Amino acid sequence: MIQVLSTEQRIAVARDYVKRVFVGRDAEAARDFFTADVAWHGGALGTVNGLDNIVPVLAGFVGALENINSEVQDVIASDDLVALRLIVTATHTGNLLGIPSTGRPVRWDAVDIYRVTDDGKISEQWAFEDMAAILSQLGAAKLPWAG
Repeated sequence: MIQVLSTEQRIAVARDYVKRVFVGRDAEAARDFFTADVAWHGGALGTVNGLDNIVPVLAGFVGALENINSEVQDVIASDDLVALRLIVTATHTGNLLGIPSTGRPVRWDAVDIYRVTDDGKISEQWAFEDMAAILSQLGAAKLPWAG
């Protein structure tokens, strides 16, 4: 008999993934959460398919940031999808998307949507990070409305 996860269990998987992989800066732990054929949709960063391709992308991102904190603002869940709206803060200490370490604090809004299978694995993720805010705070982009 196939066990169907409850909405609360699916939410717990998404929250634990954020805590262990992102806040915990442990990209290798993604192997505990993703299916082998996972699809990661990174918005402007494109789509990455397959667990072995995603782990290095995550390692590059979390490896460039220290003191990561991710505060969940809202949770929306329906069927096998869980959406988390987050406020993320960190310190830029490594090469991030080609931008050398600045030592600057960064803060951005994010919405991440996870498709959680009945065996508790994430088979698909949509990551919507406010890249304009990140790039502006790192001095890599000048937003006309930013001070």
